[in-house]
Amino acid sequence: MRLTLGALVVLGGSWSLDLMNLSKCKAQSSLHTVPSNLEMISDTGRIAWGERATLTLRLGLELGENSTGWPVWEDTIPGGLEILSSSKIDTILPQKNDPSQWDMIVVQSWVVTAWDSGYVVIPAIEVVGEKSAPVMIHVVPTRTGDAPEMMPAAEIITIEWTLWERIEKAAPYVLKVLAALLLALGGFYLLRKVKRKERVEIEMAVPDILPHITALEKLRKLEERKGWTKGEAKSFHVNLSEIIRTYIDARFNISSLESTTREVSAQIDLLDISQSDKSNLVSALRLGDKIKFAKHTARTQDHIKVINTCIEFVENTMENPAS
Repeated sequence: MRLTLGALVVLGGSWSLDLMNLSKCKAQSSLHTVPSNLEMISDTGRIAWGERATLTLRLGLELGENSTGWPVWEDTIPGGLEILSSSKIDTILPQKNDPSQWDMIVVQSWVVTAWDSGYVVIPAIEVVGEKSAPVMIHVVPTRTGDAPEMMPAAEIITIEWTLWERIEKAAPYVLKVLAALLLALGGFYLLRKVKRKERVEIEMAVPDILPHITALEKLRKLEERKGWTKGEAKSFHVNLSEIIRTYIDARFNISSLESTTREVSAQIDLLDISQSDKSNLVSALRLGDKIKFAKHTARTQDHIKVINTCIEFVENTMENPAS
């Protein structure tokens, strides 16, 4: 009878410890209670020594907002986790479960680990006035099997190499060196031959097509297609933005393809062209952003006005072949 009661007490104690551990493992999800456009997410709430967890920081933004003050961590995450690797800062489109007011999401991930047991709390992170909820990860000792048996040190063995064996072992390295020398000589010979050929044919080079010719051809094809009448308004503005940005990059020697509309507007404002051409083009690009990112619905005359604005901009700013 006493043995039975003792067993029940032990089992009851172990069950209570398991319930406590389970409640602690769920602590991470309970910390995410503060509504914010900034969130820190962990792919797991429990790791062993040396195991990995992936932390992801996401910031939801609307058009015109920026992510100034993004955290820069090199060796450790606040809270003491060791950083093994980190991804680049990226901008993605909102997912189904994200708030509807988000137009884009700035995201970065870190792969982390820890070597001390206990609960690690990553404090709230603040970016542009937004705060994330704290994140808790439980670090437990790594379970190991029986301790390995100690073995005596092996004796040192002396090996005598014959001359032929030494030649056999050195042969692959010698052949690699000779092959590298032959490749270098061959490359040098081909390079000199190509340069001589370029000097001979340089006077016969065909002139490049002026950027406005290519731009106008593509713009008129885009206008004839009338994608906005086929439910392709977003695709129409994506192609329109690419065509006009490619033109101004080639015409004015700037880089706008990878820039935001705000950055492109600043570049356009510095160009030596009329103020009306500047303001009309920037208005066309901003309308495209609303349709592409903010799900704005434009009228038919708005699409026609935008394509005509871009064609007039190219015609007003194209390079004069005679000059």
